[in-house]
Amino acid sequence: MNPYIKTTLRDLGLLLHIPGAMAVISLPVCVIFGEYYALLSFLGTAAISFAIGQGLYRLFKKAEESRLPHALLTVGLGWFLIPCLGSIPFILIASHLSQTPLTPLTIFYFQNPWNALFEAFSGFTSTGLSVALHSSELPNILLWWRSLMEWIGGVGVIVLMISILEPSTDAYQLYSAETRNTKIGLTITETVQKIWKIYLIYTAIAILLLRVAGMSWWHAINHGMTGISTGGFSIPDDSIAAYDTRIQAAVILVMIAGAISFPVHYQLIYKGRLKALWQDSQHRALWILLVVGSLLLFFETYWFHGQFHWLDSVFQWASALGTCGFSTVNLKEWLTVEKLILTVGMIFGGASGSTVGGLKLTRVVSLFKAILWRVQRVTLAPHQMMYYKLDGKVISETQANRRIESAAVLGALWLSAIAISIFILINIVGPEYTLADVIFESASALGSVGLSTGITGPTLPWLGKVILMLLMWMGRLEIVPVLLLISWPLGRFKSQVSRRIRKL
Repeated sequence: MNPYIKTTLRDLGLLLHIPGAMAVISLPVCVIFGEYYALLSFLGTAAISFAIGQGLYRLFKKAEESRLPHALLTVGLGWFLIPCLGSIPFILIASHLSQTPLTPLTIFYFQNPWNALFEAFSGFTSTGLSVALHSSELPNILLWWRSLMEWIGGVGVIVLMISILEPSTDAYQLYSAETRNTKIGLTITETVQKIWKIYLIYTAIAILLLRVAGMSWWHAINHGMTGISTGGFSIPDDSIAAYDTRIQAAVILVMIAGAISFPVHYQLIYKGRLKALWQDSQHRALWILLVVGSLLLFFETYWFHGQFHWLDSVFQWASALGTCGFSTVNLKEWLTVEKLILTVGMIFGGASGSTVGGLKLTRVVSLFKAILWRVQRVTLAPHQMMYYKLDGKVISETQANRRIESAAVLGALWLSAIAISIFILINIVGPEYTLADVIFESASALGSVGLSTGITGPTLPWLGKVILMLLMWMGRLEIVPVLLLISWPLGRFKSQVSRRIRKL
C-alpha cells in the first residue's frame, strides 16, 4: 500500500473519534430531559465512531508524515465521513419514535437516510439548511445534537483534533488543509488552543447576552452555540422571528461577532486593542458592507412594500453576510431584487479566519484591489513606478499577483459550482420556485449560510439533496480539497492505464 495512503487513513482514524466523543458528551442531555430512549442511539454512535477510528489509527500508527496534498485528502475525506456518523442518531431515534402513537411527521421523515444525512452535513459544515418540517417537534436531544454539530463544525474538526489529539502528521499541514492560515501563537498547536479559548469565551458571552435579552436558558444555549458558529439551526419553526425585537437585536450582535476573525478577537481579549476591529482591509470592508448592504436592503423593502422594515433589513443582511442563516422573515415572499442582494452577501461572506463561509472578505478585497491596480497601471506615466499597497504596506508585484490569482481561481470555482447546481436544481424543484430562488438556495448551500426560500425540505428529491450536500461540503473546504479528492483516484486510474498501454 502507498505509504501516503497509510498516513491519510491514520489521520482519518483520529478524526473519526470526534463524533464518538460528541455522542458521549450528549448522553447527560438525554438524562436531563428524560429522553432515555436516545441513550442507546448515542452509545451506538460512539461505539461505531471509536471502533472505526481506533481501528484505522492502530493499523497505520507507524505511517509516515504526510505532505500538504495528502493532508488535503485527509481533510476532504474526514469532512465527508464525519457527517455520515453524525446522521446515525437521527435515523435510530426516528425509527424508535415512529413506533409510538402520535409521532409528528417531522420525526417520521428522519427515518429516510437522505434526510438524516442532509441534516448532519448541514450541521457539521455549519450551514443551517434543514429538512426538519417543524424543528419545534424534534426531541430535545436532537435539537442539542444539531446545535453541537454546528458548534464543533464552526471552529473546525481539524482545529479540535490538533488541540486535543496531537496527530503524528505535521499540524501545520492539517491546519492549512482546512483552509486556515492565520497564526495567533508561536506554534500551530498553541494557535488552535487559543482559538478554542476565544471560541469558548464568546460562546459563553453569546449565551448570557441572549439570556439577558429574554430567551430561556435552553433556547439561549442552543442559539448561542449556533449563532457564534454562524450556523443557523434554530428551535422555533420560524427561526428568530419567534422572538421579540430585543432578542433579535442581540442575535445580530452574536452573528457579527462570529463574522470577525479570531486574530482580531485575540487582539481585543488579550491586548485590549479596539482599533483592531478596523485596522485591516477585510474588517474595514466588513463594517462598510454591513452598513451599505443594510441601507440598500432597507430602501428596497421600503420601495416595494411601502413599509419601514429596518430591523428585518439589518438582521437579514447581517445573517447573509455573516453566513449565519437565522431569519426573521419568510424569504419566499421577498421579491427577486431583495433575494439577489442577499445572494451577493452570502457569496462574499465575512472575515477570513472566522467561522463564516463564503468567499471571505480578504479575497473580495483582493479582487477589488486588482481592479484598482489595473486602472492605476493603465494611467501611469512612462517614468512612474507601480506600487502595490495593501493594509498600509507595500508588497511586491509577485505577492500581489499571487493574492489576485488565488482569489480569482476560487471565485471562478465558486461561480462554476453555482452554475452547475442551478442547471440541475432548476429541473428538480417545483414550478413555484423561480430562477432567483434556485440561485439563492445554491449560494446559501455553497456559502455555508442556511437561508432558504423553501426549496430545502424533507420532500426534496434525493438528487436535489445530494447536490446541496455536495455544495455544503465543497463550500466548507473551499472546493480545492474536494476537487483533489475526486481527481486523485482518476489520476491513479489514468496512470495505471498509461503503464498498461506502454507495456503493450
